[in-house]
Amino acid sequence: MKSELNIAGSSGTELPMNAFVVASAAHIARLDGAIGSNRASKLHTIALDPGMSVPHSVMDQAEMLVLEIDPASEASLARMEQVRRDRPGLPLLAAVENADLRLVRALLRQGVTDVVALPFDFDELFTQVIDAAAANSHATGMDRLAPMATMVHAVGGSGATTVLTHLAAAIADDGACGSRVCLIDLDLQFGEVATQLGMTPQHSVLDLLEAGERLDGDLIRDTSVQTKHGYYIIAAPSQITPLEDVDVDRLLRMLTLARREYDFVLLDLPVNWTNWSLSAALACSEMLVLTDQTIGGLRQTRRCLDLFDMMDVPRENLHLIVNRAEKKMFQSIGVHEVSDTLHRSVSATIARDKTGLDSAQDQGLLLGEINKKAPFVKDVARLAGQMCQRHGGQG
Repeated sequence: MKSELNIAGSSGTELPMNAFVVASAAHIARLDGAIGSNRASKLHTIALDPGMSVPHSVMDQAEMLVLEIDPASEASLARMEQVRRDRPGLPLLAAVENADLRLVRALLRQGVTDVVALPFDFDELFTQVIDAAAANSHATGMDRLAPMATMVHAVGGSGATTVLTHLAAAIADDGACGSRVCLIDLDLQFGEVATQLGMTPQHSVLDLLEAGERLDGDLIRDTSVQTKHGYYIIAAPSQITPLEDVDVDRLLRMLTLARREYDFVLLDLPVNWTNWSLSAALACSEMLVLTDQTIGGLRQTRRCLDLFDMMDVPRENLHLIVNRAEKKMFQSIGVHEVSDTLHRSVSATIARDKTGLDSAQDQGLLLGEINKKAPFVKDVARLAGQMCQRHGGQG
């Protein structure tokens, strides 16, 4: 049973966040009755036995959680530990009956923000929630979602996957956004992230999309595989999967959990747009729009940019990248003309590599392992630096 109570304390202060109270039915009924209907915020109450798991919807939405704890129940204590694992930065208030000083200290050592007495006294609860919110505003922001970016390629064969596999390593090496970088291959039919890296993971992103209620941070970590370059990948399935089989809500939940597990998340999307791939792109902190110096490539890129304008994507979240860039003497269209044609500034260029890149990929290597001084490697590192500068401290 769930209800939402519009509350304001006697001082007129309103809760600044979504706070959820999860407790047994008798305690929730008493709290609901104490509040009445004449106060007005954001306090959600959930009637749930102490040993029952907190619903995923609550874990996703809660900005603060008041959770009943029964110290005599292993299931109740396990529930608290699961909450701490799934949302390590979530302010957690333990609601306990007859808590002595020893128990309070033990709970605080386990990461609980504060201890609330049961049965609930509304005024006392309201004060403790407000105090915890104020204390949390000075915290380091452990529960903020990590930055997430994707590379939009208007046509197949544009080299997006190649750039992403190198970009993930460069972001991890830069370190300004943290070293735990994860590249998720959402090209369910032709994904090649694992192949390019010479890896054959046992699990794929499809395992996460089909996990249902089992999906959590632990499963995300178990499905990902760390590369020798330091970053992690979640591979595309080895079997071709129909694009229409993806549930948008499950996908977005999976991406949210991944952003809690890692410092930076990169997505490799299929070329063809679907409802779910567009939803994934729109959930990103930024989109890298990959284009080239051909008339056909610019035409398709223009169509993608028009689509994002229709979807009201802020232009500051779109960054135009010219891949396989060459000097004007080798191309009829220069980088400046790309900018003029698309009416967008070019954020970065990535040099064409004519020999080393193919050789590296044939061996399951990154180009930097063969030639650290290659212009391609330097350009990708420069792009990673730009991205880390934009997002440093957000993860």
